[in-house]
Amino acid sequence: MEPDWKWDRLDPLERQVAELLLQGKRNKAICAEVFLSRARVQECIKRILIKTGADSTRGAIVLLGEERETLALLRILDQANDCVAILQDRVCKFANQAMATLLGYTAEELVGWPIAELLAPEIRDEQVIQYELRMTGDPLPRSYTTRVICKTGETKGIAVASAGLVRYKGRPALMAIATDSLTGGGQ
Repeated sequence: MEPDWKWDRLDPLERQVAELLLQGKRNKAICAEVFLSRARVQECIKRILIKTGADSTRGAIVLLGEERETLALLRILDQANDCVAILQDRVCKFANQAMATLLGYTAEELVGWPIAELLAPEIRDEQVIQYELRMTGDPLPRSYTTRVICKTGETKGIAVASAGLVRYKGRPALMAIATDSLTGGGQ
């Protein structure tokens, strides 16, 4: 997974305070559970604000709550048998192990890879246009077939069972769930 998650920037005590803030706990309760002084709680909250880039405690809570939920979902998706990718800004932001195996890469290699470079040249332009249309919310079929280029250079057909908009790091992204169109399986 990408190393730039704000949640991952927090040290263990900051995470503990963030968890309590997410539960709606106030400074007094946090003092009883983590720090003995209110000043130390406030200092920790300031560090959380700096590390998240939020301009208020409420903003940090919202951001960290969304990130925690997203990270939990990504951990589940990584175990899925079907191929899953999250696409944003025309690049792959997440690929699960099944997607990586299908294409012959590691999941880490796929993160940051431009989408167009993973598509077969003969369908690249059309698929990039469809990606842009999906990102703007245009109604397109959620399932389709496409052709991708594996690490070996082999072109492989995949069946995208679902392609829909999701929120990733607070912004719209496209989540695609696919299978090898020849075998119908994820691996």
